[in-house]
Amino acid sequence: MTLATVQHQPVDASTQIPTGEITAFPSLTADKTFTIGAKEPFIDHCFVLNKDPTSVKLDTRSQPLQKMITLYHPESKIHFEVASTDPAFQVYTGDGINTKAVEGYPAKGARAGIAIEPSRYVDAASRDEWKGMVILKKGQLWGSKMSFTGWRE
Repeated sequence: MTLATVQHQPVDASTQIPTGEITAFPSLTADKTFTIGAKEPFIDHCFVLNKDPTSVKLDTRSQPLQKMITLYHPESKIHFEVASTDPAFQVYTGDGINTKAVEGYPAKGARAGIAIEPSRYVDAASRDEWKGMVILKKGQLWGSKMSFTGWRE
C-alpha cells in the first residue's frame, strides 16, 4: 500500500470520534510503500489531502483528480488505485471482518478485505471551521469525482 498523505484525523480512543486535530499517522511515510501484515498496521482513519478546510468547496468536480492510494498484491500481480476530487479518504484494514460461510462462499475473517472511501473530513458537520465543505443550503450544488482503477500485470 502507498498513501499519498499520512496526515490524518486522530480519534478519541473511547468514542472513535475525530479529535479535531490533523497530524501525521505514526510510523507511516507519504508516498512510501508499506506492507499490510496479518495484524499491523491497524488503520481505520480518515487521511487528509487538503489541510485547509476553508478552501474546500461543496462542489469539487471542476478540480483535478488527486491520487489517494495505490495498492499492489505481489502474488496475484493485481494493482488498484483510487483518485478523487474530495479532500480526504477513509482507509480501513478490515480488522473487524467476521462473516460466516454462506451459499458456497467461504467464511472470511480479519483482514480479508480493505475499504477505501473518498470523503470530506469526518465529523465536518459538527465543526464550525469544517462545515463549509458539507452543509448544503437550498440552491447550492454538491459534487465530487472519483476514479477506481484496477489492473493485473
